[in-house]
Amino acid sequence: MCRTGAGIEHTDRKTVELIFFPTGGGKTEAYLGLIAFTLLLRRFRGMERPDQGLGVAVLLRYTLRLLTLDQLGRAATLICALEKIRQEDPKRLGGVRFSVGLWVGKSATANTLAEVGKKIVEYRNATSKALGSPFPLPNCPWCGAELNRDSLVLGPTRTKPTGVLVGCTDFNCDFSAGKNPEGLPVLFVDEQVYRELPCFVVATVDKFAMLPWRGETGMLFGRVHGRTGKMFYGPLDGSQKTEQALPEGLRPPELIVQDELHLIAGPLGTMVGLYETAIEALCTRDGSHPVLPKVIAATATVRRAGRQIQALFGRADTAIFPPPGVSESDSYFAGVDREAPGRLYLG
Repeated sequence: MCRTGAGIEHTDRKTVELIFFPTGGGKTEAYLGLIAFTLLLRRFRGMERPDQGLGVAVLLRYTLRLLTLDQLGRAATLICALEKIRQEDPKRLGGVRFSVGLWVGKSATANTLAEVGKKIVEYRNATSKALGSPFPLPNCPWCGAELNRDSLVLGPTRTKPTGVLVGCTDFNCDFSAGKNPEGLPVLFVDEQVYRELPCFVVATVDKFAMLPWRGETGMLFGRVHGRTGKMFYGPLDGSQKTEQALPEGLRPPELIVQDELHLIAGPLGTMVGLYETAIEALCTRDGSHPVLPKVIAATATVRRAGRQIQALFGRADTAIFPPPGVSESDSYFAGVDREAPGRLYLG
């Protein structure tokens, strides 16, 4: 690891790395491992700064909300593991928890705490199981226990809530409300995401259309001026008094992961490409040498990847991982098994 931070200006940051591998080959696990490394490194480096390495460090984006909700479970399990590591070594990793935030449309999750408060009451009072939970995950991402009506609580009070506490129903779980007063490190309400600023945000590409309409979204990119406890406050909060002033704000996200790259094509690709210009500008750290965010993409099927990446991200350099090997049947990371029956897909 580079303790001086010189490595953050490496020319490879301009190169878009494309994880190109068949379905089921471990693309998600590959970039989740990279995300874990990024989050830990940011905390290690930030402990000597006023911001302590807090704020959103990673943006993971999908094109479909169904995919986003499906992958949230894996991301949440990773964050739970990192949070366990942090609890064991708070001197090196800080006193603020690792958390993941879901940032998608209103049809999937509530945008405000008032909305989710009503949904929690309806969910608890429902006599039928047809009314689903407002929380997007049916099971605890750490132990697998089923989450029920007692898992969601508005806190610290119902009249003045600052967030939703999601506790596992298994009291033996490390993230049950009895063992962990903060519960599961998963945020799913926009209002809470803006205030707590989870280190890892899982979103859909269409959600970024909110950037020019909602000023609070600037906080996701480090535009804050102060902090009280685990709550951050931005320019729109005016003269809000804070316990710790952050005149330089927080560092912006430094890693962007775009999954299912092949789906961003046609008119959708044109619109996403327009927003990418603004997103890269918001994620670029100013200084004597501006530091761009690192971009990782993943797909199982794509054509003319370099051309698509150039049009989408405006970056000319693309590196495919794993790189082509000497033999088509053996790339070191994967080999052709001519004896196994393989998979059967039914549609």
